[in-house]
Amino acid sequence: MTILRKIRHVTLAATIGLSTVLSVSAHAQTIVKFAHVDGEGNLLDNPYWTFTEVFDNVLQNQSGGRYKLEVFPNGQLGDLESLAEQNSIGLVDMVGGLNAGHLAAYYPPAQILEMPYTFPTTEVARKVLNDGPFGKKLSDMIAEGSGVRILSYLTGAFRNFSNSVRPIRTPEDMKGLKIRTQTVPLHMEMVKALGASPTPIAWAELYSALQTGVVDGQENAPYTMLLTNLQEVQKYYTLDHHLINMPLITINDKFYQDLSAEDKVIFDNATSEATFAMLGIIAAKESQDLKVIRNAGVEIYQPTPEEFQKFVDATKEPIRAFMADKVGIDLINELEAAVKAAQE
Repeated sequence: MTILRKIRHVTLAATIGLSTVLSVSAHAQTIVKFAHVDGEGNLLDNPYWTFTEVFDNVLQNQSGGRYKLEVFPNGQLGDLESLAEQNSIGLVDMVGGLNAGHLAAYYPPAQILEMPYTFPTTEVARKVLNDGPFGKKLSDMIAEGSGVRILSYLTGAFRNFSNSVRPIRTPEDMKGLKIRTQTVPLHMEMVKALGASPTPIAWAELYSALQTGVVDGQENAPYTMLLTNLQEVQKYYTLDHHLINMPLITINDKFYQDLSAEDKVIFDNATSEATFAMLGIIAAKESQDLKVIRNAGVEIYQPTPEEFQKFVDATKEPIRAFMADKVGIDLINELEAAVKAAQE
């Protein structure tokens, strides 16, 4: 059974199950507010639509209609920084799309998720974070420090560098380039270590900044580039896989802890099914996304193993030194050990 067929099976099964739920008038239905900043769409064009549809179907079915998801897309409740704060204090129950940088503002060790060249494959990342003890431990730590609990790490695709000046084959090729980053200090340190100049620019302004030459390049996953047609204003795309694009599904920890043990299982089950569906869509689309980028005239380059190692070597020690007092060497060593175990 293909990934897409499995996803359709999961969605259909949840929908059929939901149709059997009796009227909820006898229950006190709880509305769960879920916010994100991406647009509304369909199964293939917007993976968050997939997540929320499957999550809500499973949630209503398994709870007998006692819970229902209410989705606020398109940044209706604010940008990601605002949603992180609202999630922390409980104004929004769940958020899709926060990253470790947002949570690090409340709990600095969350930055460990943004260490470059840590995960060799998305499969290893899923084993470590969604299926392994390290991910559970980190979620507990972040919940205690920030009030926000990670329900799922959406390790969907790798982020890569693009630019409009020259092909990037090694860190040497990045010298002198102005690369747009998020306002995440670790991302900026990574770009500096590779020899380029990090330039934080808001996501909404990125297309214009690339088009006018305010910055030469950026770093994002293929499906993220296509969301705002960045392939139209870039010439080169290097599959260096420096970071996994890892939006998080988070929940206010007090809301989660107030759930009964039975309802925690229901929320966890809904998260698991929705994560499978969303990541499956992203994985199934990646080769097609790269084809769209290539057909737009962008030259795509895959570094050789020797070239890739140069990126790793250029960033490893500077990033470890930068992270040591923010995360702690013990936690870094624990993550690296978990990655090694997952590979084996």
